[in-house]
Amino acid sequence: MRVQTAFNRMLRLPGASVTDVCFGVEGVIVCVRLRRRRRVCSGCGQTGGHLQIHEHRVKRWRHLDLGANRCVIECELRRLRCPDCGVHLEAVPWARPGSQHTRDLEDVVAWLAQQMAKTPITGLLRIGWDTVGKIVARVVADHLDESRLAGLVAIGVDEISYRRGQRYLTSVVDHQTGAIVWCSPGRNAATLQAFFTSPSSASAATRSGRSRST
Repeated sequence: MRVQTAFNRMLRLPGASVTDVCFGVEGVIVCVRLRRRRRVCSGCGQTGGHLQIHEHRVKRWRHLDLGANRCVIECELRRLRCPDCGVHLEAVPWARPGSQHTRDLEDVVAWLAQQMAKTPITGLLRIGWDTVGKIVARVVADHLDESRLAGLVAIGVDEISYRRGQRYLTSVVDHQTGAIVWCSPGRNAATLQAFFTSPSSASAATRSGRSRST
């Protein structure tokens, strides 16, 4: 079996084909090419020929380790000039926009963050302390349901201490589904007021009012 075929089957990166594999000081460098020819802006998701190719640039992403070796994905991408959001590297299926890590690695980090503190995660996956927080923020934003506040009628509010020194997080829960729909640091009236005055809450309330009137 060819090395490229073996790594294609092992990594299973969506939308990518392995073209070369090399072993160096940094670890295992897996070179891939993007199978998609269609231009996709990573900033706003627009597609089409109106996205002009500004230049080509090689980008790397940290992937899940292969045994004791770090694994790095490398690919040459097009920098596209979008009329709405400027020049960005094109979007790739295996990584979130602006990230230096693959989706597989970020999803593992986010799952581990639910089970343990940051320090053991940094040691296990060999990433920085701040990197863990940034990855969790990206994963949450990616999976956040924008319609979670639509039709919200009965809510519950609770607080939880997440760090020493009286640091709290206020959570708003949908009583019908049991899902947390909003969180923010703090535990006073101003913290909760931010939920009711947030743009997403106002938009959901407007949609809910329209649905009742019809």
